[in-house]
Amino acid sequence: MSKDFNAKIKLLVKSEKALLSLEMKKKSRQTLFIALALLAVLVALVMMNITMYLYLATSHSSLESATILTLLNLFIAGIFFAIALNQDRGIEAESIEDIRDFAWKQVNDDINEVKHSVNEFKDSIVKVKKGVDSFGGGSSFGIKTILPIVTTLMDLNKKR
Repeated sequence: MSKDFNAKIKLLVKSEKALLSLEMKKKSRQTLFIALALLAVLVALVMMNITMYLYLATSHSSLESATILTLLNLFIAGIFFAIALNQDRGIEAESIEDIRDFAWKQVNDDINEVKHSVNEFKDSIVKVKKGVDSFGGGSSFGIKTILPIVTTLMDLNKKR
């Protein structure tokens, strides 16, 4: 049982490590895309704002031109944030989670088996203790009953 239990614990640890690794990869991809989104927003604000403002200023007022540029910048930033937030761990994460859940179930079963064995051992010790207590506690087969007979036999043996 010890080897099986150790193997199950190792499987559980490996699945947890794999899930952590996948989660870290997901977070690093998200961070990369968020950084790219921020960089794109900055570049877009600088380059597009100058270009678009100059273009829009010829046909619209300054206020209208600035409003149009602001909405366009927010839309572009929103696209990159949506891409960053839609990163998925993939199908392999589901397989690893299944392995982890299986390992947890096996470990729990082994722990419950050990608990059951400990309870059975405890019950057998209690039965033995009750037997010893009943033997020495004044029952018909107890020491208190046998002791006077033993001492009498010893006295008779000394007198011979």
